[in-house]
Amino acid sequence: MNGSPREAALELHLELVEILKQLNRSEMEEGDVPGLEAEEVRHFLSRGPLPQVTSSEVAEALKVLVGNGLARELTDPEYAWDRGRVVVDRYTITTQGKAFLVRQIQRVGRV
Repeated sequence: MNGSPREAALELHLELVEILKQLNRSEMEEGDVPGLEAEEVRHFLSRGPLPQVTSSEVAEALKVLVGNGLARELTDPEYAWDRGRVVVDRYTITTQGKAFLVRQIQRVGRV
């Protein structure tokens, strides 16, 4: 995050909203195990709205989301048949996170 503090804050805000969108999408899809791992989040973001996002930026953004109650971390190991492996640390969106996401989308006039 280079530039002014305002630019850095706007970039972080964009990352937070985009991560919440990914977590919300994953909840809507039918999968074996709920949630996305941090690296899965980074992968989806890098293929779409934030192609240059790094793993450390995603990790920091997830900490902010969890710390503010907008996302929840799941740490129970489960075998995900659709992924073909055991997944441990993953993240889901909370009800509070969904409400925040809806407000952000409405603010920019996309709903």
